[in-house]
Amino acid sequence: MKKFNRKLIRGTNWALAGLLSLLGFSSCGNPVEEYGSPHADFKVTGRVTDEAGEPLSGIRVVQTNLKSDFPSPYDTVYSSPDGSYRYRYYASYAPDSLKFTMKFEDPTKRPDYESDSVTVGFAKGDLKGADGSWFLGAAEKVIDVKLKAKKKS
Repeated sequence: MKKFNRKLIRGTNWALAGLLSLLGFSSCGNPVEEYGSPHADFKVTGRVTDEAGEPLSGIRVVQTNLKSDFPSPYDTVYSSPDGSYRYRYYASYAPDSLKFTMKFEDPTKRPDYESDSVTVGFAKGDLKGADGSWFLGAAEKVIDVKLKAKKKS
């Protein structure tokens, strides 16, 4: 009985290995299939300056109201020494349009500048460079902001 069970198991293993190898080799010549979802790249760039046009560094730029199943891990960026900033939102399940608010604030303990916010909107027609597959394209907007000095009291 033991010999019979061993032969049955060994025979089954050989049959499965042969079947799997045939299936594996038969699928090697097929074209690549794509799996995924439509996605797009949205970028907002610009400069933060004071009322005199001087660049402001270290200004916190926060995206405040974008709700998503996959939120961007980079919802906050800071302006560089030349006042420039760059915010990127990679949208999986790309929407037909996208609208969010960006808040500009002085993060110091005693802020010298008033906070300001700007609403940025993208439409489907703004997307450029689609590859005809899952990538729907990229859109970029330039938003320059002038922050007003806080009134000294």
